[in-house]
Amino acid sequence: MSKGYPVTSPALHPARHLLPWVFGSAMALMVAVLVARTAESLASIPERLNAPAVERPYPLPDVEAIADVTLERLDEAWLEHRIRPGESFFQAMRAMGFGPGTVQSVMDAGKQARSLLDLKPGQVLRASAADGELQALDLEIDPLNKLEVRRDFDGYSALLHTRPTQTVQTQAAGVINSSLYMSAQQAGLSDRLILELAEMFGWDIDFTQDLQPGDRFAVIYNEQTLDGEKVRDGDILAAEFVNKGKVLRAVRYTDPDGQVAVYKPDGSSMRKAFSRNPLPVTRITSRFNPNRLHPIFKTVRPHRGVDYGAATGTPVQATGDGQVAFAGRQGGYGNVVTVDHGRGNRTLYAHLSRFAPKMRVGQRVNQGQVIGYVGATGWATGPHLHYEFQVNGQTKDPLTVALPNAQPLPDAYRRHFQTQTSGWVAKLDALATRRVAQTDPARAQ
Repeated sequence: MSKGYPVTSPALHPARHLLPWVFGSAMALMVAVLVARTAESLASIPERLNAPAVERPYPLPDVEAIADVTLERLDEAWLEHRIRPGESFFQAMRAMGFGPGTVQSVMDAGKQARSLLDLKPGQVLRASAADGELQALDLEIDPLNKLEVRRDFDGYSALLHTRPTQTVQTQAAGVINSSLYMSAQQAGLSDRLILELAEMFGWDIDFTQDLQPGDRFAVIYNEQTLDGEKVRDGDILAAEFVNKGKVLRAVRYTDPDGQVAVYKPDGSSMRKAFSRNPLPVTRITSRFNPNRLHPIFKTVRPHRGVDYGAATGTPVQATGDGQVAFAGRQGGYGNVVTVDHGRGNRTLYAHLSRFAPKMRVGQRVNQGQVIGYVGATGWATGPHLHYEFQVNGQTKDPLTVALPNAQPLPDAYRRHFQTQTSGWVAKLDALATRRVAQTDPARAQ
């Protein structure tokens, strides 16, 4: 017998002896079960792959429906702002929640974006933003042009989309009852076409005093259409005006170099070296009169020009090409511009409220160029323009003085001219024949 701790015999503790065997058997059983289940699962894979689809209690979402919802949400993300009178692009963008930095970035998108600086009342700005940043900006400038600004990696880019139009040739005719404007409007001509018609014949007809009831006009012009609807006027191609029984005709001609001018059908120029009127809209308040009673001094003093009544600030146009001989103050005439046209011809424009910018002696001016603005400086009872026409130092009546013609069509262009304009002249002939038939059937036969 050993000393110390007592010795315990295994025979006295059978459970401790069986523990390793029990644990090992349990582990072996678990492994067997896992192997069996794995084998069963692997064996069923082909069967499960070929099995029909199981109906679920909830359907999958429709892809098209998702697309529709997305588009609707995108559309709802666009902000719209209608431009008010006098409102600038900066003010419009601020109203939509965008700051000066965004405005400047859009302006840096290119020259196409500059149209945003000329907004018109009623135009609509559409903007799309994400996380407070402008992503897209649209502006329908007119029915034909749409500006699109889009955000890219470098900032913004601008693109102008122009819808293609069709050019349609049309015609109009009318009889003067009271005024050219009223009669032409009744014939369907726009304000722009009426002004163009007056300019074509403005060297031969003074529309303030020469028109008579019964005078007639006919016009052949282009229209721009979109989807069959008129969107804007084109140019007048040919026109006829019968004034006091005298028939006048004019055609528009574009030469091979791209220069545009108005000629008579025979190639002589409709344009005179001078136009009759220095104002676009005129009202004669005092005519050329060597024996006029002066309205201020009440004495007989010659009135050596024509007075045109107009509002202060109305632009005054040079009636012919030339060089400024005088620009400054001249006694009772007030502010005066005198233009030397060469060959002894001079014109004088008096009582101006102010001069055109940079107007100075020696400056070249063209016919129709603004040289000053109507006023009442000097001896004047109200705002008006005093206009004189001088030939070799002698004043002539501006309303009756013979005006020299401009240069005719160059001989080198005559064949090209006839090819381009002969069809329009034929249409004017047809309109004239139709008009005669309507008014005098016996003459038409």
